[in-house]
Amino acid sequence: MNIVSWNCNGAFRHKYSLLKKFAPDVAVVQESESPQYMLKENISSFYDDCVWDGSSPSKGLGIFTFHGFKADIADFYNKDFQFVLPVFIHRDSQRFLLVAVWTRFVGKMSDSYIAQAYQAVCSYEKYFDDETIIMGDFNSNAMWDGQFGTRVQHADLVQKLENDNFCSLYHVLKNEEQGQESQPTQFQFRHKEKAYHIDYMFINKDKVRDVDAFDIGKYRVWAQVSDHMPLFMNVRDAAYRRS
Repeated sequence: MNIVSWNCNGAFRHKYSLLKKFAPDVAVVQESESPQYMLKENISSFYDDCVWDGSSPSKGLGIFTFHGFKADIADFYNKDFQFVLPVFIHRDSQRFLLVAVWTRFVGKMSDSYIAQAYQAVCSYEKYFDDETIIMGDFNSNAMWDGQFGTRVQHADLVQKLENDNFCSLYHVLKNEEQGQESQPTQFQFRHKEKAYHIDYMFINKDKVRDVDAFDIGKYRVWAQVSDHMPLFMNVRDAAYRRS
């Protein structure tokens, strides 16, 4: 099962074909247009199913599924955390909870960005199980802890997820510490010298052994169309199949 997270930096209607080359089963796309918006722009459905939320039809959080997978917003979705969206992904005997993330400023800094993700995790964690995946653009890094006046810090979220038996896939596979990442996921304003690691995939620690591949898109390819690099994960189907 191929899963992708990518902040497309807007205008997804002109960029979706880049992702389709990688044959994703599930794509979480931040700053994507709504399906209705894309239809008005004469972009026919290129996916099997989609859920989307946003305050503007030209920029929101979309979860697009392919190859027969379907997506349903969980009935426990709390709209106070509009861009931390819990979605059930399913196909035949496969089903898992995906929490798609795009943290933003939400009115006051103390509740924005990483604080938004932290509060959402606190709200949703009772629904987490071994198959849950939490991923997206968190707009956060441990090296900024204490700098921006948020109620909680990046380290607090990492510890909270650690307590729930989740880990950042990148940090486990690369054997790197939070805040010490050697591979960025974002190049601010697409400038190579403004490189940061702010996009993450968190999975249950017991599922790491089922991950066959993990990669971050290369600057020379993706900086032409976005300031964020996509995260790619391939995980064995059997690991997400319910008996």
